[in-house]
Amino acid sequence: MTSILRKILYFTTITSFSWCFYNDVSSEENLDIPAIAKYFGTKGRYEEVNPYLIKDILAVNRSVLQPPSPRCREIHLTAIIRHGTRYPTAKNVKKMQKLYTVVQSSARGKESWLREILADWTMWYNEDMDGRLVQKGVEDLKHLAVRLSKLFPSMISVEKLRGGFIRFITSSKHRCVNSTLSFKAGLTEMWAIRDMEFEHAVNDALMRFFDQCTKFVNEVDNNPSALTELDKFTQGPEMKRVQEKIADRLEVPYDLITDGQF
Repeated sequence: MTSILRKILYFTTITSFSWCFYNDVSSEENLDIPAIAKYFGTKGRYEEVNPYLIKDILAVNRSVLQPPSPRCREIHLTAIIRHGTRYPTAKNVKKMQKLYTVVQSSARGKESWLREILADWTMWYNEDMDGRLVQKGVEDLKHLAVRLSKLFPSMISVEKLRGGFIRFITSSKHRCVNSTLSFKAGLTEMWAIRDMEFEHAVNDALMRFFDQCTKFVNEVDNNPSALTELDKFTQGPEMKRVQEKIADRLEVPYDLITDGQF
């Protein structure tokens, strides 16, 4: 068993695990980072979870891999990796288009920021983008491939890749397939491999197991009451006050800003 584990390295594209470190790069130091960036979600940016990557996108933190004993050695690695940065889904593009229409047709405030939005905001998202990988997402996975090879040089090496000891598995979602292709490209470009191609397997039974779980499909996915608590929040006083504040800032009627736009 040990000899088998030494030889096989699996990569699957589904979600992500990461470590959090202190933020040593502020928006004041990097003018490309807006001051409100700290309030954004981190699902699309490895750099927000590991801020040292802003200075060096290929940097690694070896301290997170200290083995419990000097006698420990690496024999197997499974990496469960989230897809790279993507466009909004078609559902969210529709919501953005609704808000855009309200702003362009009804906003009446005189503040400079609103005049700038009215003059410069172009709704360039369209439904065909539907969650597809953007170029930033391609780079996310290429860079991650390099960083993992630096963290696990005995496991992720040109010899292991050429020898067929690294397997790639993805779901059929286009953003996941393209993330897998990007990860492989990160390795092949780093090692200048041009004489071989490396296959990946599409396995929704493994990577999207929940879609085939009868209990999940019946009791959650197809059950409107499963999201009762979420519905209470989106229709509750806290969200209503957020909508009213947005309407006040834009100087539009309250009924034009709804939870369907968020």
